Amino acid sequence: MVSTIGLAMINTTGIAHSEAPAQLEANPSGTVVGASLLSAGSSVQAGGTAVTTQVVVAAGGTDDLHGGGPANGESAEAQRRLGDLLQARDEIVGREALAVVAQRNAAIAAEAERAEAARWVRPIEARITQGFGGSNHHIGVDFGAAHGTPIHAAHRGTVIYAGWETGYGNFVQIMHENNVVTSYGHLSRIDVRLGQEVATGQQIGLEGNTGRSTGPHLHFEVRLNGQYGTKVDPLTWLAGHGVHY
Repeated sequence: MVSTIGLAMINTTGIAHSEAPAQLEANPSGTVVGASLLSAGSSVQAGGTAVTTQVVVAAGGTDDLHGGGPANGESAEAQRRLGDLLQARDEIVGREALAVVAQRNAAIAAEAERAEAARWVRPIEARITQGFGGSNHHIGVDFGAAHGTPIHAAHRGTVIYAGWETGYGNFVQIMHENNVVTSYGHLSRIDVRLGQEVATGQQIGLEGNTGRSTGPHLHFEVRLNGQYGTKVDPLTWLAGHGVHY
C-alpha cells in the first residue's frame, strides 16, 4: 500500500491538524504512486517565535501483491488442462471421422449389393440356333458355338443339380432369388458341385454335345416357382433384366 503524509501544521494551541493529503496519481502501469512533496512547509507564530515545520513525503513505489504473473505451479496446471482439452477434442474429431468413413463404406457396400442382386449376364457368348416354343414346343433356347466354349451362371445363386440327366446330358441347375431357376444342358464338362454358391458370371462348365443333341450347343432354360416350375422364354426374361442377344 502507498502511504501519504499530510502536511502538519502546529498552531499556537499546540493542537496538530492536517491539511488535505498529497495528491495521488497513477503511473502508466496502473499502480498508484504517492506524489513527492519536497520542502513543503509552513510557518506560524508561537509565543512570538516563528516555528517552521516541514514534512517531506517520498514518492511511493509500486506494491504488486501478486508478483509479475501466475506462479509456476499455476502455469503448469493450466498447460496440462489445455493439453487434456486438446487431446479430448482430437479424440472426438477422430471418432467422428471414423464414423463418417464407416457410414460411407456401408452405403457403398449396400449399393454394390443392390447392383449385384439385380445383375444378370449372358450364359454364353454364342448365336441363337433355336428359340423358345415353336412347333416343337421347345422349352428353352439353344446357343450354338465352338465345342468347349465357357458357360457362365446367368445370375448368382446355389447349385441345386450338377450331373447327368436323361436327354440333357451333363446338366446344371441354379436356384436364384424368388425361387427362379436357370438350367444348362449338353455340357461337355461340369465345373461346379451340388450345393455350391456361385456368383453372377462365374464359369460353371463348358459347352458340349452330350445327351440328346445334334451338335455342340447350350440348351438354356428359365423356370419360375422352383426346380419343376413354369418354363418361360429365356430371351424375354434376360431382356427384362437388361441382357440382350
